[in-house]
Amino acid sequence: MAALRCLCMLVLVSLCLGETPTVPPKYVVDLDLTEEQRWTHVVKDYPELPEMIQTVIKKYVPDDLVSMVEQIGSAIDDYLPSPYAGEIRGIAKALNMTLGEAVIPNILYDLTSFCTSIVAQDLSGNIWHARNLDYSFTDMLRNITIIVDFQRQGKIVYSGVTYAGYVGLLSVQKPGAFTITADERDKGAWWMNLLIGIFDKQAKPMSFLVRDTTEQAEDFQSAVRQLSYTVTEASVYYIIGGVKKGEGAVITKERLSALDTWYIDSTVGRWFVLETNYDHWVTPPTSDDRRDPGIKAMNAMGNKTITVNSLFKVLSTQPVLNPTTTYSVVMSAGQPDLLTAWVRHLAH
Repeated sequence: MAALRCLCMLVLVSLCLGETPTVPPKYVVDLDLTEEQRWTHVVKDYPELPEMIQTVIKKYVPDDLVSMVEQIGSAIDDYLPSPYAGEIRGIAKALNMTLGEAVIPNILYDLTSFCTSIVAQDLSGNIWHARNLDYSFTDMLRNITIIVDFQRQGKIVYSGVTYAGYVGLLSVQKPGAFTITADERDKGAWWMNLLIGIFDKQAKPMSFLVRDTTEQAEDFQSAVRQLSYTVTEASVYYIIGGVKKGEGAVITKERLSALDTWYIDSTVGRWFVLETNYDHWVTPPTSDDRRDPGIKAMNAMGNKTITVNSLFKVLSTQPVLNPTTTYSVVMSAGQPDLLTAWVRHLAH
């Protein structure tokens, strides 16, 4: 009956929006396999990936940088750490691409990505995490959005919503521990961030750090430290939710370390934090104000009873939901079975 009510609510919201969200396919990535084998079964379901990547390259990537990335591909182990070099190598082999072609979609997150991430605490102290991921070349990405359970010895270690061929993570849940999303912080051209990554061997791509942290950190506080003090190729917002009261934060990160960490604080009535793509102490531009409508929708929902349905409704508030939104996800590390994702189809 609860599932039926959930379905009816989603249908009602969708009809009001004039769009019908769909559930992305789910895959298992077996971390007990060799790095080269892990993604083969996934990407073989998407034979259109090489053509899609070429479309992106031709539109956005200068010829000089294409040559540079091909050089990175030819010596991928010198530039990318394990397991990412091996996984990308396996993807390239499975799809008969060059290593450079397989590397490019894994380093272009800075390219016109916009997001809304929310961490909230309900009156019972449960922590919830919701996000929309907005991106250019939206239609292509909608077609390759997937849910992945990363497993060892048949047990889920963490789960993420991602795109086929993308080995980093931007939306992830570690059951019983924490959830993380990454939002772009527009500080520097993406190609400059790429050059930094090539010459600064300590710098990690932001999505690789999310996955590394999920692998290595055991709890919310250790995840906050790792995200805050690991050198990244670019500035970024990391939004993280835990499993205990007060475990919710937005980390505003410069390349070298955190600039600011903004926590949930029920003692001052801050039961949620909401991040789009602008520092939370700065007024967002009127041309891209998803923050204020999102805050208004959260306050209208309230914290008495938070559900997957109510957060889906917040994520469906325009312009939080907009024609570039590729997917929405709701998750809670303390209630990991609730993780739900939708591919969004709001037309231009």
